[in-house]
Amino acid sequence: MNFTSDIKKEIISRGIGGGTDGLAEKKAGISAFIRTSGAMGVKDGTPTFFIVSETEPVAEFFTTAFSETFATELFITHATMDRMSGRDKLILQCPAQKSEQILKELGLLKKTGGFKDGVAAALASTEKRRVAYIKGAFLGGGSCTIPAEGGKSGYHLEIVFSDRKTARDFCGLLAEFELIAKLTERKETQVVYIKSKEQISDFLSVIGAEGALKKFSALVEKRDEANRSNRAQNCMAGNADKTAIAAVKQVVAIQRLMDTGGIAELSEDLKTLAKVRVEQPSKSLQELADMLKVSKSCLNHRMRKLMEEAEKKKEETEDRL
Repeated sequence: MNFTSDIKKEIISRGIGGGTDGLAEKKAGISAFIRTSGAMGVKDGTPTFFIVSETEPVAEFFTTAFSETFATELFITHATMDRMSGRDKLILQCPAQKSEQILKELGLLKKTGGFKDGVAAALASTEKRRVAYIKGAFLGGGSCTIPAEGGKSGYHLEIVFSDRKTARDFCGLLAEFELIAKLTERKETQVVYIKSKEQISDFLSVIGAEGALKKFSALVEKRDEANRSNRAQNCMAGNADKTAIAAVKQVVAIQRLMDTGGIAELSEDLKTLAKVRVEQPSKSLQELADMLKVSKSCLNHRMRKLMEEAEKKKEETEDRL
């Protein structure tokens, strides 16, 4: 199940930015997208950037957003196939004559030159801009996996960044929405991740992915129900094992009592119980109580007395030896 694709499709359908501060929100989303799926560098003495996308709808979404925001078009430098995933990769580049100014507006380039690390304050100055940044980051480097029914893996949402400072700032940005994420390094990349199903649910709520949230909640409930059923079955099996072991001990004790002649000294109620237990070794105490038409507490009391008498006879026999 490609749940990641569902989330990204919903982000695209709902868009990024659209209100009075829509332009700034789009810049936040584009900046985050470059941080997670792009690369910055200098070409012919001019700072520029490339965007790499394996998903055509995502690439199309950001080229459109870029055009609307900066009145310029990204162009495809080339398309390749990833030998590991088997997917096509689109490499998009910003026109050289506008790249430096655009990088500054996206908070990726210092005014004095040199690339900046971290999330620029202007891009996270309002709640809507922070949400836009989170959306852009997930579209660029995010994934979410749900454990298969009966599988051992857990819930996992992650977003991959190229530098640690930005990843740390992103964790702080998530914390603004009470989303607690962890950070780890993986093959020279920085991975921000969430493993709590409750926190993943909150993440989907924050970015407004209502359809994905409903689907996620339904899948979580289905898996939790399956887990509850398995625990109940295991518990029942465990109780059945305990009942069988107790029954065997009772039959062995009663048989020993019979062999030593101690059965004759018992009351009629205990004699009857001893006879029924030996004849019905697989029955539970409740079933024996129903057969003898007494309460379970009464039967428990008689069984304890029977076991005590068997223990006494055992000790007497051992003393004589």
